[in-house]
Amino acid sequence: DKYTSEPIFVPRPGSQDEDDGVVLSTVISPTDDKTFLLILDGQSFKEIARAEIETKMSYPLHGLFSKRD
Repeated sequence: DKYTSEPIFVPRPGSQDEDDGVVLSTVISPTDDKTFLLILDGQSFKEIARAEIETKMSYPLHGLFSKRD
């Protein structure tokens, strides 16, 4: 079983298309005690990368992206 957080869209700096960026989601897998950040292409939703997180996280997961000027 795997549980995902609310997906967060992060636009590519200077992008013109509304789907030009990445989608971030944290994934918790309680059966094997693993948590990772999943990074998807905003247009194709294909996996770009994942990064394992060494800290256990709880449910539900919510997030926010805030552009820094």
